[in-house]
Amino acid sequence: MFSIETVALQVDPVANVEQLVEGFGQVVANGDPLSIALLVVGGVLTGLAAGGFGLLAAGSVLSGLARSFSREPPRGA
Repeated sequence: MFSIETVALQVDPVANVEQLVEGFGQVVANGDPLSIALLVVGGVLTGLAAGGFGLLAAGSVLSGLARSFSREPPRGA
C-alpha cells in the first residue's frame, strides 16, 4: 500500500532573499567577467519584461476605467 506522509514545508522569504543576494554576491566577487555580464544582461531583460508587463497592465486598467466613465452610450452590435 502507498502511504502519504505530510511534509511540513518551511518557507522563510527573508532567509531565501538573503541566500539569493549572498549567492549573487559570491558570483560577482568571483570576478569572472562572463558571469558578471550574464547577471547584468539577465537583470536588464527581467527589468524590461516586468516594466513592459506593468505598462500593459496599467494601460488596460486605465482603458477600462476610461470606457466606464465615458458619457457615450454603449455601441450596439
